[in-house]
Amino acid sequence: MLSSKPLNTDNRSKLFAKRVQDYYTELFCPEKICTETACPLILAALNPKETNMKTNTAVLHLKSRDPQKVYNLAGKVYTSMFANQSIFQATDPTIEAFGTEVTKLDAAIKAKDGSKIKAQAVIDQTGVVHGMLKSLLVSVNRIAAGDTAIILLSGFDCNNESTLHDIPAKAVIKRLEDGSVACSAKIYMDALPHADRYKVETTTTPDDAESWETQIDFGGLKKLEIRGLVAAQKIYIRVSGGNTHGWGAPSEPMAFIPR
Repeated sequence: MLSSKPLNTDNRSKLFAKRVQDYYTELFCPEKICTETACPLILAALNPKETNMKTNTAVLHLKSRDPQKVYNLAGKVYTSMFANQSIFQATDPTIEAFGTEVTKLDAAIKAKDGSKIKAQAVIDQTGVVHGMLKSLLVSVNRIAAGDTAIILLSGFDCNNESTLHDIPAKAVIKRLEDGSVACSAKIYMDALPHADRYKVETTTTPDDAESWETQIDFGGLKKLEIRGLVAAQKIYIRVSGGNTHGWGAPSEPMAFIPR
């Protein structure tokens, strides 16, 4: 149960607390249907230790990559997040970039005429938008921090159930081998608890944090193979496990020389 006792502020802080409280009331409860001391959102923002709110998460309710269903959800998410840009700042990808790809998907769907080329264009663009939805899901959960109201403002659904918000532990690469084609590398590692995706990054200068480049994003454990490497050029590879709440710590870099 939520506590309905007055907010825990001293006399010198009451004026400031009232102003912050008014801000949250205007932001989350514009209808002012809650009392000042009982509104869950206001209590959570001003006095989190006084609450016992469930921690919720945004979810992606897409059982398949049906182009129209992906477009419908993407359009809803883009419209909602664009209207609430002051809340959803520094998302990855940016709202603008996401909107551009959603528009491309819409155009691709409308351009279908039965040809294999245009059908493949729809499939490819659906994959792009679906991947961006997964990335935005991570950003929304980071920004919302379990707040149902903020999650719903994003256009995503909320699971409305308690979650542990566990992110995967640090990854460990077991070994690297030549891949299935020339100048490729196959990465072997054990599955990480709570991980449903894996990210592979490479660099030639492992001590330079800005030099790491993503080669595989949202990859499956059995498909961690990178191609197109430069023969005889020593590179370093690291892997991270992730889920909708974020990425775990990357593995220690492991050196590899393609051939």
